[in-house]
Amino acid sequence: MAKGFLDGLLHDMSIAAAAQASKDKNDKPNIYKAAGIAAGMGHTSFEDVTKLGAALASQGAFDESDD
Repeated sequence: MAKGFLDGLLHDMSIAAAAQASKDKNDKPNIYKAAGIAAGMGHTSFEDVTKLGAALASQGAFDESDD
């Protein structure tokens, strides 16, 4: 069954929300926490994992830190 436009949009927004919810006190996303949140919502397909990776990368999760 094909997803409708709004279903796909809400699906993608929930993946981005998992990345947003995993941010620490320094406003940097935690990749492991985001993966756990997304998996808990049922986003376990390869497509979902790549979308989560893109969302995390756009929020700077893979940038080198100066700590």
